[in-house]
Amino acid sequence: MRLKRRSFLKISGLAGFHAVFVHRVPLMTPAVIDTADSLFRNFVSPDDSSRASCYWWWFNGLVDKEGIRRDLEEFRSKGMGGVLLVNSADGLGGARIPQGVKFLSEEWKELYRFAMQEAKRLGIEVGINLSSGWCMGGPWIQPENAGRWYLQSTLELKGPQLFEGLLPLPGNRAGYDKVFNPPGYKEYIDLPLSQLDYRDTAVVAIRTSGKEHKITGSRAALLIAKANRKDASNFAKSFEITDPVQTPWMNEAGDQAVPLTDVIDLTRKTDAAGKLRWEVPPGTWTVVRTGHRMTGSKLMIAQPEANGLSVDWFDRKGVDLQFQHLGEVFLEEAAKVGAKPAYFCDDSFEDGFPNWTPKILGKFRRYRGYDATPYLPVLSGYIIGSAEISDRFLNDYRKTIADCMADEHYGHFAALCHQHGLQVQNEAAGPSRSGTICMDGLKNLGRSDLPMGEFWLAPKHEDQEHLADDQPYGVSRLDFGQNKVTKMVAAAAHIYGKKLASAEAFTSFRHWLDAPGSLKQALDRAFCEGINRIVIHTSTATRPKDGLPGYEYGAGTHFNPNVTWWEFSAPFFTYVARCQYLLRAGHFVADVLFYNGDVAPNLAAQKKIYPALGKGYDYDVCNEEVLLERLQVRDGKLTLPDGMQYHILVLPESKRMPVAVIKKIKTLLEAGALVMGAPPQTDSGLAGYPQCDAAIQRLAETIWKHPATDKGIATGKGRLFYPGSIRAVLKGVHCLPDFETTNNSAWIDFIHRTTAAAEVYFITNRKKETVRTDCLFRVAGRRPQIWDPVSGRQWAPVYEQTNGRTKITLDLDVFQSAFIVFPKEKAKSSLGAIPDVWQPANGFHQLQELAGSWEVRFDPQWGGPATILFEKLQDWSRHPDPGIRYYSGKATYSQLFHFNTTTDLKKPLFLDLGVVKNICRVWLNETDLGIVWTAPWRVEVTGNIKQGANTIRIEVINLWPNRLIGDAALPPEQRRTRTNITFKKEDPLLPSGLLGPVRLVTFS
Repeated sequence: MRLKRRSFLKISGLAGFHAVFVHRVPLMTPAVIDTADSLFRNFVSPDDSSRASCYWWWFNGLVDKEGIRRDLEEFRSKGMGGVLLVNSADGLGGARIPQGVKFLSEEWKELYRFAMQEAKRLGIEVGINLSSGWCMGGPWIQPENAGRWYLQSTLELKGPQLFEGLLPLPGNRAGYDKVFNPPGYKEYIDLPLSQLDYRDTAVVAIRTSGKEHKITGSRAALLIAKANRKDASNFAKSFEITDPVQTPWMNEAGDQAVPLTDVIDLTRKTDAAGKLRWEVPPGTWTVVRTGHRMTGSKLMIAQPEANGLSVDWFDRKGVDLQFQHLGEVFLEEAAKVGAKPAYFCDDSFEDGFPNWTPKILGKFRRYRGYDATPYLPVLSGYIIGSAEISDRFLNDYRKTIADCMADEHYGHFAALCHQHGLQVQNEAAGPSRSGTICMDGLKNLGRSDLPMGEFWLAPKHEDQEHLADDQPYGVSRLDFGQNKVTKMVAAAAHIYGKKLASAEAFTSFRHWLDAPGSLKQALDRAFCEGINRIVIHTSTATRPKDGLPGYEYGAGTHFNPNVTWWEFSAPFFTYVARCQYLLRAGHFVADVLFYNGDVAPNLAAQKKIYPALGKGYDYDVCNEEVLLERLQVRDGKLTLPDGMQYHILVLPESKRMPVAVIKKIKTLLEAGALVMGAPPQTDSGLAGYPQCDAAIQRLAETIWKHPATDKGIATGKGRLFYPGSIRAVLKGVHCLPDFETTNNSAWIDFIHRTTAAAEVYFITNRKKETVRTDCLFRVAGRRPQIWDPVSGRQWAPVYEQTNGRTKITLDLDVFQSAFIVFPKEKAKSSLGAIPDVWQPANGFHQLQELAGSWEVRFDPQWGGPATILFEKLQDWSRHPDPGIRYYSGKATYSQLFHFNTTTDLKKPLFLDLGVVKNICRVWLNETDLGIVWTAPWRVEVTGNIKQGANTIRIEVINLWPNRLIGDAALPPEQRRTRTNITFKKEDPLLPSGLLGPVRLVTFS
């Protein structure tokens, strides 16, 4: 059901200085702005598809029909468009929840059918996590279909002799002595091999002649990463994962390499019990037995009836079993009420670092084109052929694992969903429980219809100092001031032609410490990174009879009808929908495409400023698959089939490159591409070795003919640059920075979309302070407009156009954001607009402070006085009355004031609220001026204020902790709250209420 325009505007509310009633807003410009433009119309009133969705957790089946209906109706009425249903057990963060109906029981199925029926009635999209808890798995996953680690053992034999005997089994954790982070690893890491489903892969012998034949020196320290056995937490930064595997093993004079001719495959001479019968040739031989065990990893917080082993991530059988035992249940039960899920989801990969699969040799042959068996001893550090050859084999092995994960798991999962008419959503590239899982993050995400990442709130994210670039991840939940994986998700969406880049949003261990205003800065950061579909984490399904604030998840920002400010949440959801609508329009604008190489693991780092590029340009990152299969040149620009375009391709700093890649680069150059990068010297793998290296060198000599000048090396229609500045190259082809500011102390982030109708920039003030700065946009000949996603209003700003760019001076409040839109029609004149709220010439100045007393009404059911007089505005948490000090909920402030001024009442007038904790609604002379939820905490009162007596009413809502802290000091029978989240009576109270000062202001 689509809201009618009048209803939509009524619930949208407003924030800052903006009134929401678009039909009566003066545009403040002598030129007419076409408010009927479809882009603006849809921005003001986005359709349902632009709405936010949320994780909807059913913990321990503690749900009922009343709660289901209430949740879904409230989601719909406040402006949410979908839910991701996750069935899970409790316990994360110590938050226990009573047992309700058993998962997959007949009672649960009835509730599930009811939920699907209600969602269909309300037009709520439902996605379903295809597991209980996470990751993917369950009791139907048998050991042979579970995640695996490879193991190796050795036996030294001297020949000639006939050897008949059992080969030693590997140790149960041979090579895994530094495991510390996979989920539940202490329960399975030291189990005896007999309980770990050990199976053999291959047996080979290498002629060692009593020598070590292993990698030595500093190179040996890299083995654990290169051999895909390194454990790391999700705090690890991308370069800490990728640098060790990208650091090459160079040959050294003292290496005792084993020639490939001295490797003998004994697999067929070994029976199923591990008994080898072999005529040992003369000399000393080391027999290397390679097998694998299940890791033993199980699901996280899964319900007992659906708990079990995690799937083998590199073979499709596990996905088939998951679909058969769980997916078909969801489909069949929904069909009984004429409903259907929109998508199935595989939530974030948090399963340690599995590194093997029983069919790996066949998969290796398919992906890499040669037999891996003779090189298997390299996994234990033996040098086969040479150190360089061994290194290249390890890269081939890791790439094979990454390919299997992308195709056998995520690709096959997508195929199954599509067969049933569903889409697929995967949080397929971390941040992972073990940060070193060997994946190609872009490729994994490219297999999803709805590629997804996540972003967290830091423990004190509202404090700017905790968000600074130099803060560690444990403090900021950011890498160098940016979210860890969202740029990678957005890049994957762009390069694989996906319209939506999704994120699990606002995950945290903060309980009821946030309201929409405190969430905005994290949301806007993700928008500038390219996210345009947020799935709020989280909304716990609750039963009304369980009280307030009710049972909650141990992680995630609490977002459901039980939060104090839910009544005032609609404008926040409107803000999200407006932003998401415009951030999905057209195409992302990026000038640079960075090729991330073919080394695995392969992760795109957080959004950053590359030194050779500098500020003002945006970029994407691509992998080998996209470069080879999707990238072409059209009209001198690098172009993808779905319309994405880039000015220049930048190669990684590496001396290795697959033959197919260098051939494609040559093709791109000949077609007119700009490319920057150094010449490779060898292939990165062993397929076709050594001829592949000769081919690389021939091609490199053809392309990199001589040292590049400032104008590059002409190759066909294109040019090759190296070394040099990417920024200089772009400026040399008249590609100026896309967005810049002149205030060096300002931190204005941006993202740019181009559509058939307009150039659309989203900008946001990343600092917790007001700023005035000149903003330069790479657009000329068009009249800019400011579109405010909070109010849905637009302005025509004062601007200048010079040197192919448009300059607009803007005042931005704390964490304030706006869209700067350049419609495609040419500007008829350079006449600017009169000053508006974004460009007050001399700032705002006070006309009158609403000092004096306020009548304040609290809700006695939550401990506050029915009515009290505040002689002046004050913080509830410091009030002597414990009913106010520990109050949580809504209070209404009222005052009669007189306004006598010589100011023209037709000029813009505003009510500045000062400090509000945490959200409010304003009424002036019984006119609803809407909800104020973010800075600037102002509402426009033009046309509603009058000379003489005026009445003002402000409804203010704070957060839950104060009441929970107060209740912690009371015996249970006297407590007003009921929840599973523990607060202490000594915990600090939160500032609450209307703190002011409240002032009438104007500007000139």
